[in-house]
Amino acid sequence: MAAGQAGAAEPQAPAGALWQGELDGRVQVSLTIFPRAGTDGIDGTARYDSMLAAAPRQLDGQLTSDGRLSVRERAAGQAPVEYPEARDGARFEGTVSSDGLSVSGEWMNTDGTRRQALTLTRKAVYRERTVNVAGARLTERYPETGRPRVDAMITSLRASSCGRGEQECRSAIEVMRLDAGNVSLLRTTWRYSGGAHGSLDFMSGTWRRYGPAGAMASAPTVQLVYRRVGLADLLQPGEACLQKLNDELQAALKRQGAAEPARGVLDAQALQESRVPFTLYRGGVVLHYAPYAVGPFAQGAYQVAVPFARLGSCARPAGTGRDKSPEPNEKEST
Repeated sequence: MAAGQAGAAEPQAPAGALWQGELDGRVQVSLTIFPRAGTDGIDGTARYDSMLAAAPRQLDGQLTSDGRLSVRERAAGQAPVEYPEARDGARFEGTVSSDGLSVSGEWMNTDGTRRQALTLTRKAVYRERTVNVAGARLTERYPETGRPRVDAMITSLRASSCGRGEQECRSAIEVMRLDAGNVSLLRTTWRYSGGAHGSLDFMSGTWRRYGPAGAMASAPTVQLVYRRVGLADLLQPGEACLQKLNDELQAALKRQGAAEPARGVLDAQALQESRVPFTLYRGGVVLHYAPYAVGPFAQGAYQVAVPFARLGSCARPAGTGRDKSPEPNEKEST
């Protein structure tokens, strides 16, 4: 499948949105929400940057015509990690602002005994379109941030057509990290060429933002430069550090029940070429293994989060300090 700008059809109305905020001023919460057609029901995911963020938590809820948003984590047997409110049944209830750019409300635990004020800001809208290209049906969903350079990165991952011999393909790009220093995207593509089932694969893109040394991020004249980041850029060079990363990957794959965890390790060339798609969260890196990569198709895909803290001195974190999304007055350049 070719990557790049998808066809000339006009994008449809927004099909969803990415909302971000912080609990306690330290834990970033990201909600990706999609409406159910013809109802006020919604589905989506929640991510917490303080956690081993490989698996998002599934959400359902409502967004009413008068702007009341109510979401709840679905009970899926996911154990809480590090942050006590990130557990099955946690809820958020709030009101969308009149301009549609923020939601203010309360985040609460399962029984409502612990509540915290939370304001979410809309960071992106998701659009969706379906076109026929060379006899194949392509459906794609992709985010738009309104920031030219970030949207250009998104465009670079968009699908322009299905592959040779494919009858149908569905491509979805998700924002995995968006803050003052980093943009991390994951494209998931399902393809069908006939037979018992389709295939699934991942493509990722991560960029680090650079500015002039000593420049204030809030200054109107700051020039922002984004550069593509490879997996090797996150790890100190040398066999010892590569082995440390591989130990973490293999141990996590074993815990998740992968049939062939040894196939998930990287050699030096695979590291340099970023052969395994990866994305960032504020605490570390997530590697995404497609079906068949570390086991039979029936086992599905695997996501392995490796905290930078577990890599110790071998890590080269993609960002330091308190992150925030770029402000509108910050100029971008490439």
